[in-house]
Amino acid sequence: MYRIPSTLNGDLDYTQSLIDQFKAGEIQAGQLKSNRVPMGIYEQRKNQHYMLRLRCAGGLVTPEQLAKIAFVGHQLSTSHLHVTTRQEIQIHNVDIEDAIPALKKLEKVGISSAGGGGNTVRNMMVDDRSGLTADEEFDVYPYVEELTSRLIAEKDSFTMPRKYKVAIDTSVATANYSYIADLGLQARIKDGQRGFRVLIAGSAASNAHTGWEVFDFLPEKDLYRAAKALKNWFHKYGNRRNRHKARMRYVFYKYGTEEAKRLYLEEFEELKKDGSIDFEAPALPLEHHKPSFSPLDAPTDFETWKRRYAYKQTNAEGLKENLWYAYIPLRHGNNSTDFFAEVAEYLGNYGNDVIRFTKKEQIQVRNIPDEYLTNIYAFFKKLGVYQIDYPVVVTNLTCCTGADTCRLGICLPKGAIDGIAKQLLDSDLNLDAIPDFELRMNGCTNICALATWGDLGFSGRVGRVGDDPYPAYTIWLPVKGKHEIDLQQGYIAAKKIPAFVEDYLRDVIAEQANYADYYDYVAKRGVNIVKDLIAKYKEVAPYSEKPDTFFDFGDDEKFSLIKYGKAECSAGLFDIIEIDQDTIREKLREIDKILGDDKSHTDLTNLTDIVNEEDAKKIEKLLHDIVFSENRMLLVTRGLDPRTDEDVYNGFEKEFIAAGIIPQKFKVLTDKARNNESLIAKKPLIDELADLLNDLYQNMDDSLQFKLPADQSPTDNTDLKEKSAESAKSARQKNTSENEEKSVSSVKSVGQKNTSENEEKSVSSVKSVGQKTGSENEQKSSAGEPEAISPDVKKDFRGVMCPMNFVKTKIALTPMQSGQILEILLDDGAPIENVPGSVKNEGHTILSTEKVENYWKVLIKKK
Repeated sequence: MYRIPSTLNGDLDYTQSLIDQFKAGEIQAGQLKSNRVPMGIYEQRKNQHYMLRLRCAGGLVTPEQLAKIAFVGHQLSTSHLHVTTRQEIQIHNVDIEDAIPALKKLEKVGISSAGGGGNTVRNMMVDDRSGLTADEEFDVYPYVEELTSRLIAEKDSFTMPRKYKVAIDTSVATANYSYIADLGLQARIKDGQRGFRVLIAGSAASNAHTGWEVFDFLPEKDLYRAAKALKNWFHKYGNRRNRHKARMRYVFYKYGTEEAKRLYLEEFEELKKDGSIDFEAPALPLEHHKPSFSPLDAPTDFETWKRRYAYKQTNAEGLKENLWYAYIPLRHGNNSTDFFAEVAEYLGNYGNDVIRFTKKEQIQVRNIPDEYLTNIYAFFKKLGVYQIDYPVVVTNLTCCTGADTCRLGICLPKGAIDGIAKQLLDSDLNLDAIPDFELRMNGCTNICALATWGDLGFSGRVGRVGDDPYPAYTIWLPVKGKHEIDLQQGYIAAKKIPAFVEDYLRDVIAEQANYADYYDYVAKRGVNIVKDLIAKYKEVAPYSEKPDTFFDFGDDEKFSLIKYGKAECSAGLFDIIEIDQDTIREKLREIDKILGDDKSHTDLTNLTDIVNEEDAKKIEKLLHDIVFSENRMLLVTRGLDPRTDEDVYNGFEKEFIAAGIIPQKFKVLTDKARNNESLIAKKPLIDELADLLNDLYQNMDDSLQFKLPADQSPTDNTDLKEKSAESAKSARQKNTSENEEKSVSSVKSVGQKNTSENEEKSVSSVKSVGQKTGSENEQKSSAGEPEAISPDVKKDFRGVMCPMNFVKTKIALTPMQSGQILEILLDDGAPIENVPGSVKNEGHTILSTEKVENYWKVLIKKK
């Protein structure tokens, strides 16, 4: 097992001192967070409730360690323990005052939470069958434990630009998660020598990419050198300014494949000069044996369970001793401290090499003599693990915790998974026909449950019908094959997912014999089945007609991100963009389907020569819908909330074409759409605009500005930031301080219709850059004057709905200098509940929120 770093006790003491200072009001929550998160102490959805994430390298934990974890959890009165998709275990609902004493108790049995979160070297993932099968090159667990020990002992492992994830597979032939890790290792033996194929910078998250190969074969002595070189490379070339582009793959995107590899190998060769860091993996102090009690007779249903969940160990030792391993499902990876305590006590009878946590949030038991499998089944059956008798495909349904406890969650995937399980169990499907099928579900766009690396994936998002949001999921499918990132197919409402899954699996089961494997099925048939099912389940009736769709699974309140404590505005901003983005994508596919695959890029000038008149009319309508969505897609980034078609076309023409962000040649599309003229001959230009808009969105920075190609510049004399600053300067010159007060008091009442122009007129003056900053406020305070903060910019966003008020806030902050103060006025209710949180998530500081009659005044310090 991994060694506890000598510095851990001191690190825990320091964290405790910060907790004490925070409780005393001496430091802000952000100062504590920057330390506690890398120490594996996460705040949960409910304020002041925390979770301790405990490192179990490769899921390896001994019965003694598990017993201690359960005991500590019981002392903390935790609601439950949770096995994670990264093969760790978490203690939930912990008071912050109890966190460090608990971690010190766990330290004594070799368990640490350090590196459980933040920009650190995270828990290493391993094929849990390592050490059990004949098809592996060698057992990688000793390598995992020693590599973990070395990396977590180094201070710079806790100050990375972003997280550093490692996954190790037991052979190239059976490799899986190593393809999507920052450091992916695939065991190999070459000329009798042990080593690894090495991939770097893989990820299944946004802008995903499988890892780039840097070594076809790396001798085992160079393993630590390769891992440390990657860390040094990441420290040197990783992006620390933009966390959304801070993962390792962005180094490749920035420098290009060959240069990024060269820079990495440069770091590796430098470390080759130091022979003292050669790697050696010592044997682990693990053993197993027969228990002292006798085997049981086979209970009812044992043979079915054995067929589904138990496997013969085919390595030399397993065959010699007739050993088996088996999987014990846990509902969402959760159970009580009493459950885990009993598991630890019972499995201790078989030795200390008997437990692994799996990436499916299950418990693997190993090194069990064949005659004692009956005891294993009877024990877990007695403990109440009812899922033990379910078909494997049902217990393989994996999800993250979602909005139940996670502050990033949007949907409630655990409820959705339960809904899918019930739908499948109530169906007439032969579920035992697809035991290896893996469905993965995330509660948001993060990939904790690896939705983009499953046989069928879902990631939570927001859908909308009018102003009513509903919980929805994007659907992912491995169209390119097993070792490639899944591709997005579309999205449907959460409540329609169970029926969708049943329909899809019905076809998989019926057709699988006709294809080489599942991935062959997906490429040749499954992708079209999914498209048809999305079309079948896509439509959502308004809330007034069918309200159930607007409630998430297990929730008796109408869907809203507000009640979960997460600022809705930033999520809503991207949802607005992505709804149009999805519409464009789906309608282009509809056109391709009508034309046929070989005609999708044909010159459509003489369309009626290609398709019949009815299909030609359909294509014309689809093209108009596409251009409308193209014109509307990015208007939200300019603070526009168009209510009519003309608002959309005028806004796009002014803010994007006239501003030089979109080339003039695309104006013809807007003109033809506005005048309801034929767009048939312009399809190539429509396709080109769709690609351009996607590129702009992908490269949009945190201040909603767009990175233009080097040969393209705005047609105006100033760029967008300069224009905003110039507008602010004009407002400053026009208004006196007295007029500022008048303008704020005379703004329109809530609910009154505001156009973008009128909103800008109601804005108070903006101080010039550097005219009055925080330093002047500090001078006032030192002179004995009241500590009133004088804002540099004032904006009135009363009457502006979410997320537009947040967008306008971002735009107002764009031309301001770091440290300047923005004052905004917001309505009561959703605006004040969401905008400050969204602004804070952007890295700015909320100085104050003050209730003034029926609205709020918020002061923001720009980061």
